[in-house]
Amino acid sequence: MMLAHEFRRPDWRRMLSEISSSEYQRWAEYFMENGFTNVLLDLEFSTLKSLMVGLVTGKKTEMEDFCLLTPFAQYEVKSENTLTEAGAGILGGVRFEPENW
Repeated sequence: MMLAHEFRRPDWRRMLSEISSSEYQRWAEYFMENGFTNVLLDLEFSTLKSLMVGLVTGKKTEMEDFCLLTPFAQYEVKSENTLTEAGAGILGGVRFEPENW
């Protein structure tokens, strides 16, 4: 119920039916260590601070510069071929072919 409350979903039974038990376990372990509300508040206030500094100074600042709690990891952007090869091993589903523009 706490997970549904954090996502502001009143239908917690439906939400539980949509996730797997292993996914639920990972969320439970995550909530034991970190409260979701703290991170959300940190992101909201860092965005607000970034916008205020941008309005006052006229310079573009990044939201990550004002975050207190949230460490931001740098992720590499994967190529389309890498993603296609990774998805080739997944069984079922519908393959999406982008249209040529």
